[in-house]
Amino acid sequence: MAAQQSLILFTTFFWRVCMRNLLWSGFLIMMVLSGCGWDGTPTRPNDFTKLTSLEIVANSPTIAALTSTKLTVKGNFSGIFTRDITDQVTWSTDSPTVAGFTNTAIPNAVTGHIPGTAVLTATVGNISNTFSLTVSNATVTALAITPATPSVPKGLTQQFAVTGTFSDLSTQDVTLDATWASSITTVATVSDAAGSKGLAQSLAIGSTQISATFGGISDTTSMTVTAPVLQSIAVSTTTPSLLSLTSGTFQANGVYSDGTSVDVTSQVTWSSANTAIATITATGGTATALSEGTTSISATYGGVTGSASLKVTGGHLTGITASAATTTMIKGTSSALTATGKFSNGTSRDITGIVAWSVANTNIATVTSPAGNLVWLNTSSTTSGTTTVTASYSTLSSTIDLTVTDLGVASIAISSGTMDLTVGTAARLNVIATLTDNSTQDVTANSTWTTTDATIASVDNTLSATIGRVNGVAAGSATITATYGGSNITSLVTVKTRTVQSLTINAVFGTTVATGGQLQMRATATYTDGTTQDVTESATWSIDTPSIAILITSPYQTGLAVLPKLVMGVGTGTATLSATFGGKTQTTTITVQ
Repeated sequence: MAAQQSLILFTTFFWRVCMRNLLWSGFLIMMVLSGCGWDGTPTRPNDFTKLTSLEIVANSPTIAALTSTKLTVKGNFSGIFTRDITDQVTWSTDSPTVAGFTNTAIPNAVTGHIPGTAVLTATVGNISNTFSLTVSNATVTALAITPATPSVPKGLTQQFAVTGTFSDLSTQDVTLDATWASSITTVATVSDAAGSKGLAQSLAIGSTQISATFGGISDTTSMTVTAPVLQSIAVSTTTPSLLSLTSGTFQANGVYSDGTSVDVTSQVTWSSANTAIATITATGGTATALSEGTTSISATYGGVTGSASLKVTGGHLTGITASAATTTMIKGTSSALTATGKFSNGTSRDITGIVAWSVANTNIATVTSPAGNLVWLNTSSTTSGTTTVTASYSTLSSTIDLTVTDLGVASIAISSGTMDLTVGTAARLNVIATLTDNSTQDVTANSTWTTTDATIASVDNTLSATIGRVNGVAAGSATITATYGGSNITSLVTVKTRTVQSLTINAVFGTTVATGGQLQMRATATYTDGTTQDVTESATWSIDTPSIAILITSPYQTGLAVLPKLVMGVGTGTATLSATFGGKTQTTTITVQ
């Protein structure tokens, strides 16, 4: 009894295992067949279904002697689908004197030689089919070229065809058999070569006669070549990656049918696919990055559109901090304003020239923006009092409290009574006014600057980021004078000719920065006489990979003799920063994370 129970249990277990494996195998087979294009009723072309038959297709089963016709072959794959397989066929004829495939320059074209019948065979592997072709003794009586009198833009082609009417009233395409010619080949040519017969190429604006001749019969048509047409627009930019709140320009080149390329930047209509990421002026092609992401910048002109991708990095603006060199100013003076933006990726950077500046009481002070990120706060020469200065962007803003006093100037002082420069270098002088309450204010921007000899040392006297900067022009000495409030103060400048022995790049806050962050760089020259000089503003700076990091202009900073060079990270990776001065070049690697 126990043996019987064991047998039953074993049999049941074995049956269950077999059934489970069978079901699992069936499932796998269904999955494989589905992946191979079988969904239960195979109807889609694939590389696994067997070819079972061929069908030969011709324009007509009869052609005239000395004419040709092209044949096509369709393959039938097990009755599931058909497709053109003409390029895989091997042709043969049972009567090559009647018709044959003698024109090897035109694949799959059969030519009739003499009246009669020939059986043509198409073979693919071990599958074949036949087609009976009759060659008649009909002769051509008329030709008709199509299209008639076409207009073709310069640079484009036009395929002509010619149809023959024969003595038996039949018609036949004799494009492959006719002789083609153009009357003015400087306007357009037409091919008479096998494989491209009747294909005209437009060359110059004008008209020409296109002719086709066969069996002693000819026909002509006029072809007019018109001005080239726009076929595509190539959109490009030197800044495919922008930091949020920065701008870049796009260019559009129209490619015409004659191969010419024309700058159409100012003629196209610009658009951005995602204006939350970046906007672009409808004309001009200036894009402004707003928030992280990628958008497509498009240029449309004459119904043709081209596009390029723009990537925006650096997070989005989350806060603004506005500041001024001083918030208590005397009447009739100027002070530089700055705005620092805080971004969602944790970085901060200067956005002075991006925000909108306003003053609550313009009778007390006004704001001017002469260029870029330079913004001046100018107090009234007649009105004192308090007001606020606001920097705003979108819904974010920051406010400065400003007091304009009636205090007078007790004295002025210059930052350096003597200055030692090398030819080709520059440094700033600053003027500090001591007021009647013993407080001080930088009045460099409001001083009048002069030099006794501009051929030795010139000085910038324009209300700009360079005001008060002395430039070494040639060896010698000159006196620089600053005048403010009727008082004068001078600095003796000595300019020397020196030879640079070495150049050093000094990274003030390191060489690694986050995307959107800024680094301060300075360049120091060591001369052969042992002296050193900060040549940051005199050196030539460059970055080899602007998609990783770019150079930007430092905002005006009160009291600095030489402004730093700023490097801003725009994309992750490494870039090489170079500084060149006095025939020496130094490099350092910038890493943007």
